[in-house]
Amino acid sequence: MRIGLPVIFLLIASAILAVVHWSALMLDLYWQYLWLDVPMHALGGAVVALIPFALVTLRVSLPERLLRPVPVLVLVLVFGLIWEVFEHATGATFAAKNYVFDTSLDLFLDLIGGYVGYIVGSRTQNF
Repeated sequence: MRIGLPVIFLLIASAILAVVHWSALMLDLYWQYLWLDVPMHALGGAVVALIPFALVTLRVSLPERLLRPVPVLVLVLVFGLIWEVFEHATGATFAAKNYVFDTSLDLFLDLIGGYVGYIVGSRTQNF
């Protein structure tokens, strides 16, 4: 079985996301540096978008139509919405002065990162 670039990119991006997120939680960095949420949502979107391409690289059979931009971005949006519900349920949104704007921005950043992840995944799918 070959690993392939989408899997490598997914593993690297997931590791970075996990380490930075854990560090930010342990050191209260999200509350000290409010901008840290921006790259984290973008990176999270990229990670989610890379998942279908990594699965195909690992020989999981997915319909070709699921590897198009709209289905991948819908997947990113669903994960982003689930994350926003989780943040709200755990009280992580208490610092947001404008919750609707903050959530909308987070989802937008998820989609931007997801689009970048889609581009990377689709262009490296056969490598």
